[in-house]
Amino acid sequence: MANRAPGVWSLVLVPALLSLVVTILRLVGELQGWNDSWFSNVAPSGGFKPGFMGLVWLIPIFGFWFGLRLRRATGEPPKVGKAALRFLIGAAILIGGFFGLTAAGLIVMPDATNPGEPKGLGYSLALAGLAAIVMCTAWWRLAKTLIVYAFLARIPVVAVTYLALRNGWETHYTRLPVGTTLPEGVDSFTFLATPQMTFWIVSTLMLGGLFGCLGAVVAGRGGK
Repeated sequence: MANRAPGVWSLVLVPALLSLVVTILRLVGELQGWNDSWFSNVAPSGGFKPGFMGLVWLIPIFGFWFGLRLRRATGEPPKVGKAALRFLIGAAILIGGFFGLTAAGLIVMPDATNPGEPKGLGYSLALAGLAAIVMCTAWWRLAKTLIVYAFLARIPVVAVTYLALRNGWETHYTRLPVGTTLPEGVDSFTFLATPQMTFWIVSTLMLGGLFGCLGAVVAGRGGK
């Protein structure tokens, strides 16, 4: 018989606090000019700078941990392969749809060669929403945990972005992608904060979900 599932807050509290520490360290490191490989301060698409002190590297780690814990406690999902497939379908919708609509000219992302305003952001948000719906059907307990963690991790980033813009701090949090100009009527904070509350939430669900399924495999059947 399956054990009681651990609560979402008990699962995400420590990862959220660690993510907050990483966000603060990244900010301080950029402002102090620390090692560029760890505290990259370049704009998106502004040259490869890994910025190892970043939240993105934590997603697979915590996703794996959430999947491992949930599998051991509940025995879910009944079929890990089926859950992983749905996460992959969600990833295909998000990534494949983006490239497909870009090729069709419905989404336009400026770069150094072709500067200007981004176009088709509504299509991007629609793809993100559809992908999230599909992935939430893969393994609901894991998806819910990842979504809560993602918001707890990204809200501090939004706060840092606001403070950085307000105080004129030179950090990657305030930099527009190379070649990008703000759409008419959109301020810098809204433009920079929106991906944190949309794209990065879905990306956490996608990457964390796949690694969560890997954690489930390592955990075995569990729930007994």
